[in-house]
Amino acid sequence: MLNKPGKHGPIYHLPPLGEPPPLSVQFLGINYCDADYRNIRKLAIITVMGFVLSGQGSVKVNSHTYIARQGDVFILPAGCYHEVASDPNHREQWSYIWLNISGNWILKMLEAYQLITHVVTPHSGSGLLFEEAVESAQQKSVEEMQSELQVLLMRIIVTLSEALRKRGEALSSIVQAIKRFLDNSILHPFDSNQLSSHMGISTRQINRLFSREVGTTIYNYVINKKIESAKLMLLDTQLTISDIGYRLGYMDPHYFSNLFQSKTGVRPSVFRKQLSKIQ
Repeated sequence: MLNKPGKHGPIYHLPPLGEPPPLSVQFLGINYCDADYRNIRKLAIITVMGFVLSGQGSVKVNSHTYIARQGDVFILPAGCYHEVASDPNHREQWSYIWLNISGNWILKMLEAYQLITHVVTPHSGSGLLFEEAVESAQQKSVEEMQSELQVLLMRIIVTLSEALRKRGEALSSIVQAIKRFLDNSILHPFDSNQLSSHMGISTRQINRLFSREVGTTIYNYVINKKIESAKLMLLDTQLTISDIGYRLGYMDPHYFSNLFQSKTGVRPSVFRKQLSKIQ
């Protein structure tokens, strides 16, 4: 982890008592950031959740950068490059509550609730839950916090999922249908002609509609979903890297391995070795 000075705020350590639970928040706190604050994890073995209290900053997961503003929640999944930085040009100090979550179960929960690819959720409505976590850490014992934080974490996940569901309902019916088709086809090679035939409109029109409403191209959406599926298979199965590539529709193991590295910064074998340490 590379850190640049420029923050202060309370940090609470909640060491596990006995065997760590599947979802374990061992550190949480509040960062009040200076204009030059920057934090980098080249391959994070923790998942970070943050709620922005004030100001504006940027969060980067692998090669994609997002803006996190007051009221937003950001999620930085384990197994990725993380970078968090203040916006030096914003007039208000950037501050946020953060939870450092250990274990691979959090990745499974984020995938199950379709949050794994949503780095920033604007106006999520979960700020009170983050504040409750800090207040509990200030007032309660480690024993009490162990179980309470697991419940709070699940409440945050459900709240974020519901916010995204409501936003998804705002998508046009045709984009919802495109998204369903893509989600159900992750374990197959992507075929734009098949999608076009299924939807009854041209590939160009499909791409235009999807990018406008979802905020990313179909290609990027599909690749990101495949990479997240690959990560879970690397962590949860004994399948070889070649077999994982085949299951995701990549007949050339070298192409799959190179694609994985281009998106995550590490080879699949390195990801499996390093992330297996947090099982």
